[in-house]
Amino acid sequence: MEKIGMMVGELMVSYVFNRLADMVSVRLEERYGLFTGVKPVVEDVAARLSRIREVIQAAEGRPIRDPALATWLRELKDAAYEADDVLDEHEFKELHQKLFNKRKVSDFVPSLVKFLEHLIMSDDDLEKLRNLVGNLDKIYTNINYMEEQLKHYSSNQRSVTRETSSIIDVLVFGRDKERDMILDKLHLVDGPESRKTFEAGSSSNPSPAVLPSLGVLPIVGVGGVGKTTLAQIIYNDKRVARHFEMRKWVYVSDDFDVKRISKELVYDSIDHLTSTHISMDHILGRLKDATTNQRFLFVLDDVWDETGSKWEKLRSALTSGAKGSMVLVTTQSPVVAKVMGTMDPIKLNCLQEDDYWRLFEHCAFGDQILEEEGREKLQAIGRKISEKLHGLPLAGRVLGSLLKTKLDEDHWKMILESEWWEHEYVLDNILPSLALSYEHLNANLKQCFTYCSIFPKSYMFEKDQLVEMWMAQGFVQSKNQERMRMEDIGRQIFNELTSRYFFLPTQTGKYVMHDLIREVAVSVSLDECLVISDEKAEIPATIRHLTLRTSNTNAFSEMCKPQNRRSILFFADYGSKKSYNDMLEKSKSLRVLDLSCSQMKLRKLPKAISRLSHLRYLDISHTMIQELPNSFGELCHLQVLNIRSCYITSFPKSMNKLINLRHLYGDVDTISKIIGIGDLINLQELEEFRVKKEQGHEIRELERLKNLRRQLCIKNLENVESEKEAMKAMLKDKEHLTILHLEWNSDAGSLPEVEKEIFEGLQPHPNIEELEIKRYGGIRFPTWMVENKFLTNLELIGLESCGRLESIPPLGQLPSLKDLHIEYMPAIRKIGPEFYGDSGVAFPSLEVLIFNVFNEWEEWLGADGTQILPRLRNLFLHDCIKLRKVPLLFLSSSLVELDIKDCCDFGSALPGCLQGLTSLINLRIIRYAAQVSLCLSNLHALRHLHLEDCPEMKLVGGLQFLTALELLHLTGCPKLIDSSERGQLHEQQGPRTLNRLNMDDTILLQHLWILLGSLHSLQHLWIHPGHRMTNFTEGHELWFRQLTSLQILDIEDSRSLESLPTSLVNFSTIRTLTMRTCPNVSSLPENDLPTSLKELHIMGCPLLKDRCLRGGADWLKIAHIPFICIDGEKIQQP
Repeated sequence: MEKIGMMVGELMVSYVFNRLADMVSVRLEERYGLFTGVKPVVEDVAARLSRIREVIQAAEGRPIRDPALATWLRELKDAAYEADDVLDEHEFKELHQKLFNKRKVSDFVPSLVKFLEHLIMSDDDLEKLRNLVGNLDKIYTNINYMEEQLKHYSSNQRSVTRETSSIIDVLVFGRDKERDMILDKLHLVDGPESRKTFEAGSSSNPSPAVLPSLGVLPIVGVGGVGKTTLAQIIYNDKRVARHFEMRKWVYVSDDFDVKRISKELVYDSIDHLTSTHISMDHILGRLKDATTNQRFLFVLDDVWDETGSKWEKLRSALTSGAKGSMVLVTTQSPVVAKVMGTMDPIKLNCLQEDDYWRLFEHCAFGDQILEEEGREKLQAIGRKISEKLHGLPLAGRVLGSLLKTKLDEDHWKMILESEWWEHEYVLDNILPSLALSYEHLNANLKQCFTYCSIFPKSYMFEKDQLVEMWMAQGFVQSKNQERMRMEDIGRQIFNELTSRYFFLPTQTGKYVMHDLIREVAVSVSLDECLVISDEKAEIPATIRHLTLRTSNTNAFSEMCKPQNRRSILFFADYGSKKSYNDMLEKSKSLRVLDLSCSQMKLRKLPKAISRLSHLRYLDISHTMIQELPNSFGELCHLQVLNIRSCYITSFPKSMNKLINLRHLYGDVDTISKIIGIGDLINLQELEEFRVKKEQGHEIRELERLKNLRRQLCIKNLENVESEKEAMKAMLKDKEHLTILHLEWNSDAGSLPEVEKEIFEGLQPHPNIEELEIKRYGGIRFPTWMVENKFLTNLELIGLESCGRLESIPPLGQLPSLKDLHIEYMPAIRKIGPEFYGDSGVAFPSLEVLIFNVFNEWEEWLGADGTQILPRLRNLFLHDCIKLRKVPLLFLSSSLVELDIKDCCDFGSALPGCLQGLTSLINLRIIRYAAQVSLCLSNLHALRHLHLEDCPEMKLVGGLQFLTALELLHLTGCPKLIDSSERGQLHEQQGPRTLNRLNMDDTILLQHLWILLGSLHSLQHLWIHPGHRMTNFTEGHELWFRQLTSLQILDIEDSRSLESLPTSLVNFSTIRTLTMRTCPNVSSLPENDLPTSLKELHIMGCPLLKDRCLRGGADWLKIAHIPFICIDGEKIQQP
């Protein structure tokens, strides 16, 4: 079988020559122009670049089988890579010269004079440039001939472009569901959607008034999934033919030619279709006349135009049709579906396994009659082949047809053991369709997608990790870094590829690539990307990006041209320190090195890594590395360093020379050991900075880190001695930070006024959205927290353990504040008007308010004339043991959660506020000792009610109004209902939606379970019999029998209980029974356990344990239960 000669993709070629054009003709000309011999070299290089780039663009993404053309293009790519290395090496030497001649980072000013003063251009550098020109000159000699060859390939490829028609020429399997969905949208079946639409008319003839004048229904999916076939099924359905007065099918493809499409929709005659004398306006007018008052169905097959402008022009002529007219669009592009569609698209997925095998078997065997034994052998092989195709119909038809040509076991095994894209027949019939989405990507997207072929099958991609690798390879470039970072551009690329189904999101936040899509990437990068799993596999000299899944130490040493490798990913331990060192010594062009999955046992990173002048991405996370070489700081180009879960004891002093480092990932204890981290001026994230009084760890290290994003936590602020020193952090200039945490170790280190002055110097940028402050030692907050003009974007504030703070600043005037958490404030006694500020509405956006552990807080006052907390949804009051005065009556009806724990007597405020909280969903009151009567009659939305240890609490009217209640916890509340009310409760007025109940002996012994009524929906019941209850009464047993949906029963924590309910056997729905810490229960019920039980758990019940073991007195009662666990030991399991 003939393989592809090569596939010219965008892996570096276009990028390198663009870079060469920009940097050689501009940068080198400007800076090296005064050196003898350099300017002519520059001019020679620049003169050839424009033409070479044109040829590259013609070759991009095309399969090249001609050996001479493939060789020439490969030489072109090799020259591109070499040029990139030469330019990169020049940049590295320039940067290294500045860094290690002890020049300050601030001296890196783009000045020609400074450059010429400090530039050393060696004879070797000039020789490399001359060699580069020589290579380009050799390549350029044949450029005219090769350009013609490429044009020939391009024209041939266009000439065989697939064209479709409305005629179905294949059998279809497994598309009944999608067919019915479309017919339903066309109002031709009595499906759920059509019933909704038909409400204005009859079920068979919907009223025209409810149908759109023109509906556009996209069918979207990857190439070869069967979109066209499904459209053909719809087009030829007899019901469709009867329903629509006019039907037309147009194959659109790449060229959305409005004039051509309009002709095909209007005319049937070949003469009219080929006529060139008809104007655009004339043909659109004819189309409008032809469709006016006609109910039509038009199929536009294989649409790629994502602009929408051409469609709008065509659409303008289709709006006069009868109600219910429809355009069916097939496309691989979700953008097209969004631009053209008027309804949700039909997303076509690959076939299910059974349907796919029926399709594959039909294509592979047809009507051929074979001996039973021979057919069975071929079927077994065929099933394995079909599994490799992952349900893609086109692949099944093509591979099936290939197998049908020779019904021979050896032939089928050969197909099975090879990669499907290695067969020219398959390549010509599958790849054009499967790779259409790839071909419609721009150059940037193509090179990023193709690079993904170096990851193994089923690899779980992390977006940021992949983007950083793209950056390291130069695939992501930002010409204006002030406006958009490389990371942001890379994420846009990733999101674009995801929207086009190249990546599929998972529930874990990571992404996977469908095997078929990955194989497209593999097929277009065979000459550059390789994953090696076989120790005997050969590594071609053209490979630039390599993944090693073998521990064969010879794999790298035996490869040809190892110096060409730009990426190496390890998924196995490569061997000894010498093996790694030898590998690094030979990998001179390496940009990406990932050892995180290598399971390497080295304790120290080899010294050779410091000589990788091009290295930009290094991941040694989750390895045993504890030490970096002293020369590690010489990696001047390094952009990403991942040392997570590496217990590095100390860093080399040169770490602060990594001035291009953008991402430093590691445990905070490890990162805090780096001296002079402030010199890493391009660092994008720093999770935590610990202030010390030692040089290289002072707060001024943050001054130059202006690019920090997302979150920054500054700890040990007690080591800052003055406001002037604090201001050196320059927090107010860090516009990209959105989260800031400020922490002191104690609040007694300085005088309160000094603490306030230091805090004043830590003013953040107004863009800050989240601010947390811990253990601040001042009495008052700084000006920037008191005046409302500074923190206008702040959405969350956390204040914790501010021991001297006597009043809380006017946070109510912050317009965007949504969450406010205040905890451990021992000096606060009163919160009043100062908390709200001077605005007309206090806390206009606040949704969550938490007060926790205010031991001295006594009063929380409202604000006269000011509306407070209009949007509050969640209020938590915890451990406010002296708080008596609370403005609960000011709470808005929008509140959905009220949580009160360990608080004092709120008097009438608590029962009063509950009357107005009509949206309340969660109500939790724990350890409320005061006498209080609550009426829950207005809480119709309440779903969760938790009342615990409220000895004097009463519920007026019981629970009968809580018709939405789902979870109920009642423990330690013996007086919930007066005895006079118990007889008034009707069993049908209880919480009939309740599915989980937790109750104790205070409920059972006081007959309070009566207030629950019949709980026919209850599924999970926890019972805590406590220390006063020995047995279940007859009343309890009668109530248990009404729990007709119970599935899980837990009886826990009772040292007095002696027996279990005798009615257990009647629980026909119960699946799980748990008995925990009931030491006096001596046996199981005499009348056995329910036969429906699937699990039995017994813990801390010593009298039961022996009886329930195999051969014990109660074993026969439980032997039918599949899973039995006693004190953690599995006695029986399925």
